[in-house]
Amino acid sequence: MEGVHVIASETCATATDRQGMFDLQCDAEDLFSTLQLSQTTPLPVTLHIQSLGYQPEILQGTATYKPGSRTSDAGTWSFQWNASRAITNANLLPNNSPTHKENRDAQPLFIQLRATHYKAGTVVVTATRTQKDLEEVTLPVSVITEREISNSGSTRISEILEEQTGLQLTSDFGTGIQIQGFDADYTLIMLDGEPLIGRIAGTLDLNRISVHDIRQIEIVKGPSSALWGSDALAGVINIITKKKTDPMAADLSVRYGKNNAADLGGTLHINREKASHRLFLNGNRSDGYKLNSTLTGQTVPEFRNGTASYRGTVQISDRLTSTTSLRYFREKLFSETVLQINETQQTEVRTDDTQDDISATQRFLWTPFDQVETSLSWYYSTFSSESILTQIESGEFFERLYFRQTYQKPELQTDIRWSSYHQSTVGFGLIGETLSSQRYPSDPQVSTRFAYAQQSWSPIPGILEFTAGLRFDHHSDYKAQLSPKFSARYRISDRLQLRASAGRGFKAPDFRQLFLDFTNSTAGYTVYGSSTVREGLQQQIERGLIAQIFLAPEQLSEIRAESSWALNSGFDLDITPDFRFRTNLFWNHVTDLIEIAPIARRTTGQSVFTYFNLDEVITRGGEAEIRVLLAESWTVLAGYQFLDARRLIETTKTVQDDEGELIQVTEKRFEPMFNRSAHTGNIRVFYQGIDGWKGALKGTFRGRYGLFDRNANGFADQDEYESASMIWDLSAGKTIRFQTPQRPELTLRTGIDNLLDYTDINQPFYAGRLWYVQLQVRL
Repeated sequence: MEGVHVIASETCATATDRQGMFDLQCDAEDLFSTLQLSQTTPLPVTLHIQSLGYQPEILQGTATYKPGSRTSDAGTWSFQWNASRAITNANLLPNNSPTHKENRDAQPLFIQLRATHYKAGTVVVTATRTQKDLEEVTLPVSVITEREISNSGSTRISEILEEQTGLQLTSDFGTGIQIQGFDADYTLIMLDGEPLIGRIAGTLDLNRISVHDIRQIEIVKGPSSALWGSDALAGVINIITKKKTDPMAADLSVRYGKNNAADLGGTLHINREKASHRLFLNGNRSDGYKLNSTLTGQTVPEFRNGTASYRGTVQISDRLTSTTSLRYFREKLFSETVLQINETQQTEVRTDDTQDDISATQRFLWTPFDQVETSLSWYYSTFSSESILTQIESGEFFERLYFRQTYQKPELQTDIRWSSYHQSTVGFGLIGETLSSQRYPSDPQVSTRFAYAQQSWSPIPGILEFTAGLRFDHHSDYKAQLSPKFSARYRISDRLQLRASAGRGFKAPDFRQLFLDFTNSTAGYTVYGSSTVREGLQQQIERGLIAQIFLAPEQLSEIRAESSWALNSGFDLDITPDFRFRTNLFWNHVTDLIEIAPIARRTTGQSVFTYFNLDEVITRGGEAEIRVLLAESWTVLAGYQFLDARRLIETTKTVQDDEGELIQVTEKRFEPMFNRSAHTGNIRVFYQGIDGWKGALKGTFRGRYGLFDRNANGFADQDEYESASMIWDLSAGKTIRFQTPQRPELTLRTGIDNLLDYTDINQPFYAGRLWYVQLQVRL
C-alpha cells in the first residue's frame, strides 16, 4: 500500500512506496531520551502508522543495540515487535556514525490497517501555508484525495468540485465555482500554491485543468486574504500535483464517450538519489453539443486542448533543495453564431478561439537550522486568448479580438518552529501584472507589494490551538489593505472537536473595472473603467455624443477594493470510528461591492456605463456532512447546504409628509440574489471490493434559484425562479493487479453521467445523458 505515513519521532518520518515498503533512517537520539551505545538493555520505541482512509496503528516495541567489534564499526540495532516480529527495513544511525547496518536475518513486519475515513495523517498546506495534519488545522478545510479522484472516473476538475458540499458550478464565460454564495471571481484557484490567471469577466474556466496529475485538492472556505491576498475573499482551492517515491513509475488513462469526447493522459516519474523528475501530458477533445435547436451555434462548441507539465527537484546539499516547475496549456474552440449588424441586417460568422496558458516556477528551499526553513520562489505566468471572426457566406475576415495578461511574483517565506506546539511564519513579496487588449487604450500595469505574518500556538498540546495571521497589501491603483484573521481549535474529546474562525477578506478591482475603455460598435453602448471614465466621458461630451448626464465626471470617486468580515464555526463528531458528522456555520458581510451602472445617455439612445462601490451583500447559512463506512467495502458520503444570500437594494420614491409636502424617501432592504440556491446537497455511494470490483452512484441536488431579472428591479422575484434539479451519475469498473515485482495495475471502467438526461439551456454544463468507457494502466 502506497503513501502510508510511518512516524517514529517528531523529526523522523517517512512514507511507504508502491510495494508497501519503507526505509526509516533516524538519528538514535531522536528516538531515545537516554542513550548509551555500549548498553544492551532493550530501549522502548514506538511507530505510528497513518494513512488517509484507515484507522491509525501504534506499534510498541523495543530496540537493542549491539556495539561493533572494532572502533570503526558502528554496531547494529535489532527491533522486536510484540515479542515475535522483527522489522528489517527500518534503520537507526547511532550518534556520530556515518553508516548503518541492517538486520538481514529478521522477518518482515506485516501491518494491516483497518479502513475508516477520518483520523489520518493527511497533510494540508493551504490553510496555514505550512504543512499541517488535517485533523489539527483550525479552519474549515476539505480534502479530496487521489483515491477519491481516481474512483470518480472524472477527467476535469470542475466535475470533481461539483460533487462537494457547499460548492456550486456557475456558467459565465467559462465554468466557475461558488463558495458560500460568492461568485466565481471571489475564489482563488491555485496550482501547487501558485495562482492561476486568465479570468474572463472574473471567471477562471475550471475545464482548463485535468485531474490526471492531481494528488489532492484542498478547499478552504471563508476569507483567506490574511495569507493569500486578493481573490481569496470567499475561499481558496489549491490543486496539488502528484509526487512519487519509486525509482520509476508511470500511469496512463484513456477515456472515450458521447459527442466524440476523448481524453488521453499519462505521467512519468523518475527518481534518483538526489534528483527527481515528473512529466505529465494530457489531451482532451469534444465535438460539443447543442441544447437549443432554434439557435445557429452549439451550446458548448467543439474544442481541442492539451496540457504538458514538468517538475524537477534537485537536492543541492543536505539543507538546500531546488524545484523547477513548468506548465503549458493550449485550447482551440470552433463555433458559429449570428451577429446583428444593424436593426435590419444579420450575418453568420465562424469564431476560431485560441487560448494559451504558460507558467513557470523556480523555488529554493533552505534549512539553515533544524527549526528554521526558508523558501525563495519566483513565479511567472502568462495567459493569452485570440478570437478570429470570419463571415461564413463570403469567407471574409470580420473581426479579431485579443487579450494577453502576464503575472510574476517573487516571494520569500520563512517558517520558524520554536517547539512542537509553537510556530511562526513570515513572508513578503511583490506582484507585477500587465495587460494588453484592444479594449484598453494602453497596456495597463499594476503592482502589489505584500507582507504577511502568522503565529500558531497550542497552550494545551493536542487539545487547544490558536492561529493568528495578518497581511498587508499595497496596490499601485487603490488604497492599501490590512487583512487580519484569527482561528481556534478545541478538542473536547477523542470524538469531538470544535473549530471557529473570524477574518477579513478583500478583492482588488480587476483590470476591466480599473482600465476598460470599450465601445460596442454594433450595440452602441460604452463601458469605462474607474480610472478612464472621467477623460473618456469628457471627450464624448466635447464631441457632442452625450444627450444626458446622470452623474457629472467630477462627482466620480476612486473605486475601492471590496472587503468582507466573516465568521465560521463548526464541529467534527466521530459518532463511531466509521461514522463522522461535520458541520460549519458561516456569515459574511461584504462592503464596497463593485457594480456597473449607467452614468450618461448617448445621442443614439444607448448608455455609458462605469463601475461604482455601491451595494452591500450578506451571505449566511450552514453546511452538514456525514461520512459512513459500511461493511469495509461500502462508503456513503452525504452533504447539505442552506444558503441565504442577499444584497442591499435602495429605492427612492416621492411621498407626502404629515404636512402634505412632497418629499423623497429612500428605502433600504436586503433581497435575494440571482443564481443562488437556498438548498443544495449531494450523496455519493462508493463500493470497492478486495477482488478489484468497484462502483459509484453519485447524486447532486440543486434547489430552485432566480436566474434572469426580467423586470429589472435588481433582485429575484418569485416568478423569476428556475425549478430544482437532481443529477445522477453511475459507474462501475474492475481493477486487475498483476503479481510481478513491479505490481502493475489495469482498471477498466464504464459509466453514465446525468443518468436521467436532465438539460437546461441556461446551465450548459448539463449536457444530457453521457456515456463513457475508460482504461487506466499503472506501472
